[in-house]
Amino acid sequence: MKLNYPYMSNGYTVHGEKIPDIPIAYLMMKAGRFRARGPAIIDTGFDGGVYPNMEIIRIFEGLEPKAKVNFENPLFGVSEFEVYSAEAFLYNGIHQMALGDVRVYIPTEPELITGDVLLGREVIQKIKQLTLNNQEMISIIEL
Repeated sequence: MKLNYPYMSNGYTVHGEKIPDIPIAYLMMKAGRFRARGPAIIDTGFDGGVYPNMEIIRIFEGLEPKAKVNFENPLFGVSEFEVYSAEAFLYNGIHQMALGDVRVYIPTEPELITGDVLLGREVIQKIKQLTLNNQEMISIIEL
């Protein structure tokens, strides 16, 4: 099964130049009885699985992390993350595809939490085929 996602607009610079649109997928995460869902940026530059926003972080409240790791952040240097595990799915409103368990990397420093969710290479490499069609501005994912 293939899922198609239109790229998300990224707005304009302060000088009025259009910033390139962003390839995304729609992600649903499940940890225990809690769920979170929404757009996630396909980010081949992130080594980990999922870099969460606050909505995803909330589903792990009260749970113990499986590990702590450090990642190099281009803006902040080496940063510490707590690692959690959750079931992940890609969806498009009609169909849903299971990715299985993925690792979620929650920064221990609150200033590193953003409104964006990133799908890193740990998740991308579970995908059979990923096509970024820049002519039609869509991401095509096949599991």
